Amino acid sequence: MEASRKRARTGGEEGEPVAVAAGFEAPIFGARAVGQVTTLALEGEDGPLASLNLRGVASDHAGAWYVATLVSVLHVSAAERVRTVATCEGGGFSGVALSPDGSALFVADAGNNKIRRVEVATGTVTATAGSGEGGDADGVGGAAEFHCPWGVTVSPDGSALFVADCDNNKIRRVEVATGAVTTLAGSGEEGDEDGVGGVAHFNGPAGLALSLDGSALFVADFFSHKIRRVEVATGAVTTLAGSGEEGSADGVGGAAQFRFPHGVTISPDGSALFVADNGNHKIRRVWVATGAVTTLAGSGARGSADGVGGAAQFEYPVALAISADSTTLLARMEGSALRQVCVAAPPPPPSFAPLVVPPSTFSADMGKMWGDATLPQGMVTFLVGDNEERVEHVSKCALCVRSVFFRTMFGIGMKERDAAEVTVLETDLASFTALVRYLLTDQLDLGEGEGEQARRALVLRQLAQKNP
Repeated sequence: MEASRKRARTGGEEGEPVAVAAGFEAPIFGARAVGQVTTLALEGEDGPLASLNLRGVASDHAGAWYVATLVSVLHVSAAERVRTVATCEGGGFSGVALSPDGSALFVADAGNNKIRRVEVATGTVTATAGSGEGGDADGVGGAAEFHCPWGVTVSPDGSALFVADCDNNKIRRVEVATGAVTTLAGSGEEGDEDGVGGVAHFNGPAGLALSLDGSALFVADFFSHKIRRVEVATGAVTTLAGSGEEGSADGVGGAAQFRFPHGVTISPDGSALFVADNGNHKIRRVWVATGAVTTLAGSGARGSADGVGGAAQFEYPVALAISADSTTLLARMEGSALRQVCVAAPPPPPSFAPLVVPPSTFSADMGKMWGDATLPQGMVTFLVGDNEERVEHVSKCALCVRSVFFRTMFGIGMKERDAAEVTVLETDLASFTALVRYLLTDQLDLGEGEGEQARRALVLRQLAQKNP
């Protein structure tokens, strides 16, 4: 970087625009910090997702998400586009999990005491197991019973499901091929005693996660305030973390505390669990090897503020999923809001460089307005984005001497040259206004907060490089 350049300020108490007379570089990528929390404001086919009674969440293994509502399963793409995969009128969906090959989703239908299968390609919904009546009988298909099944996960080979049968206080196993249901662990009585099989006790098991090799289940035991481990081969249950007393203390094993842990997911390398600590309004990390518990994000106060680490707030986090690249958690709040939590900041893609603003040519550019008969005359109003928000009374001549983009747009023979209004798509009002302000005043406003600055810097670079 040339000595005359400087980096843009990334803060400022009032978020004032940055003077660019000497030029600077604005980093676009790598701005996400571990523990950074952002809110997804998504629109589905039936309205905002937050209004649809969201339930379980799962990774699609390809950078996007599946989200269960009470009566449907939605797919949320990496570009935040939402589509309906399947619907089931009268459903009472809770947890959702994807088969290893991505062809089928398995949904715990807590409201109907069933485990359902959804074909991703067609949206066909079938019942894998459960009579629909509340009960705890083992059996095959419709002969088996559940009572408010909540969490569900799939074995690495796709042959078996494991279900947190919440109101039965049991962990159940379902053979995918036959629908045969057996009880892996849990006496059915409320409690938190460790033991093997039916000797062990649970108290409202909610979330489930499975180790990479399929040998161990991890259970968020809601009313016991513990994270439990279940050996798949034997049904032996031990406590990985949590004293059993309500609290929020970090620590190792029994020295740590939770308050109604609900959702749980495991990192793709199997080294760590992430827990939706519902009553503490926090996301916690539990190291599998040691049981050490730390707080990843959340102040402990109920709220919806975005931020990093303890500056962020949650409102009763319920369900969790982790992206295939291990960088991002998707958390569903009790009020149906979806939040993303950065677990590991990804490195900058090698094909991208920072936004570079060269040393200013403002004075020289303004001088070109004198004596050039090819420049357009008059003002223009821009209609920006899908909502056609207005940026009014902007000098065409000034834009043209400052930007090749606008010089081409308003060039001789172009329809925009004499137009009073010009539509500009694929951007937003704040970013486009920042670009126009920079061109006309030599002041660049990247907004407030690292996430907004990185996003706007990228949009500005895309605008600057765009062909009219």
